[in-house]
This record gives sequence, structure tokens and C-alpha cells, in this order.
Amino acid sequence: MRIAEDEEELKKQMDAVAKRLAKIAFVLIIGVILAQFMLQNDAIRHWVTDVERWEGAAYR
Repeated sequence: MRIAEDEEELKKQMDAVAKRLAKIAFVLIIGVILAQFMLQNDAIRHWVTDVERWEGAAYR
């Protein structure tokens, strides 16, 4: 990506970057929310993590 030569082109580039960052932030937030919901399910939590085994007592 090259640096804009005029002000209008620079604004367009900045808008494009801002839109990409907003999309990335949205996807990351959705990913975190989905991960939290998945970790509330016993079967998925046992498949994803071994923390309960390391603690010695299962979370109930």
C-alpha cells in the first residue's frame, strides 16, 4: 500500500483501513463471545482444556 499523494486519496485510504479494523474487531469480539459460550458446555470444555484435571476437582 503506497502513501497517498493528495488529501482526498489519503482520506479514502484511511476510511478503508478503519473499515478493515472495525471488521477485524467485530470478528474478534464474536470469537470471544462464542468461546465463552462453548466453555460453559461440559463436553466442549473437557475437549478443549485440561484445567479441571489439573485442579483435581471438577467444576460443578
